[in-house]
Amino acid sequence: MKKAGFNENTKPLVSIIILNFNGGKHIEECIESIYNTKEISLEVILIDNNSSDNSQNICKEKFPEIILIQNDKNIGMAARNIGVEKAQGQYIVFLDFDTVVTSNWLGSLLKSFETHGDGLYQAKVLRKLEKNKIGSTGNMINIFGLAYARGKGETDNGQYNQFLKVGYPPGCCVFTSKDVIKKIGKVEEMFFAYHDDVDYGWRAAMLGIPSYYEPNSVIYHLSSPTLQWGKKKFFLLERNRWICLLSLYSKKTLFKIFPILIITEIGIFFYFIRKGMGITKIHTFFSLLKLLPQINKRAQEINKKRIVPDQIIIQNFVDDLVFPTYIDKQSAPVENNVIRKLSKLTKKIIS
Repeated sequence: MKKAGFNENTKPLVSIIILNFNGGKHIEECIESIYNTKEISLEVILIDNNSSDNSQNICKEKFPEIILIQNDKNIGMAARNIGVEKAQGQYIVFLDFDTVVTSNWLGSLLKSFETHGDGLYQAKVLRKLEKNKIGSTGNMINIFGLAYARGKGETDNGQYNQFLKVGYPPGCCVFTSKDVIKKIGKVEEMFFAYHDDVDYGWRAAMLGIPSYYEPNSVIYHLSSPTLQWGKKKFFLLERNRWICLLSLYSKKTLFKIFPILIITEIGIFFYFIRKGMGITKIHTFFSLLKLLPQINKRAQEINKKRIVPDQIIIQNFVDDLVFPTYIDKQSAPVENNVIRKLSKLTKKIIS
């Protein structure tokens, strides 16, 4: 356990849970930056998802105080559940291995939690290789389960330095209390990777637990070092988006908006075809069919615990999508406009 500047009894313990899969030097840089955190009592729990590069053992040798848990296979983001069970802290942080944190990142998140209360909190995320470029200043959810990071790719000139309620915190940095984690429940195993953070923020909202962006906390993130943009990533994003839609909306809401969801899906399918990934989209459909019994069971369990109805939750959903121009520079504005109009119509139907 690492303590920086405070007696154990003066500050609550924060458990930082990091997943590692062939993290190489990135994981070493991450942990080293964590141990430069000012005036916080913390423990680092490293969950290794069966890395083959020995990075987990190298880290344990370099930082013997970390708690290393070795999985015999890669179970994706659900490995965070193991860390939560092991954690001794009053507060929990989910942190990606390819991040580097600043010295006051954790103190700012802790202070924000103490000020604003129960919630999921995210830091300002800047790019690790271009430190003046934004990775996320608040992650937003669209009514169709599409999501984006506010300000992504922009130069950081302080234009997003206001505390804000957001859709969900990005998985690279999530801060909350252990009590809040217990209320929301486990990270979904079906997802493996991608959209697990959307799901977690949405599930929190269903329980009346908001998500917040705290700009005074700053971290740097490399983003997708082991799975770049490609067919596998698109498959996981699309499949998991639909797992969210089918399990987080009530059946009544799904029935109301089903026609518009189909129209949206047709548009997304043609988008995939233009990207040479039409087959990937089809594979997504058949994968969902296989998972349908699990999804239905999950939907029943989640909606039993629901406190906040869909009509209230969607008020915090954005109408736009903001397709990244680096993915599709020419058609992004048109597609964004279509999504915006369909979203506004769908919200009226649900309300």
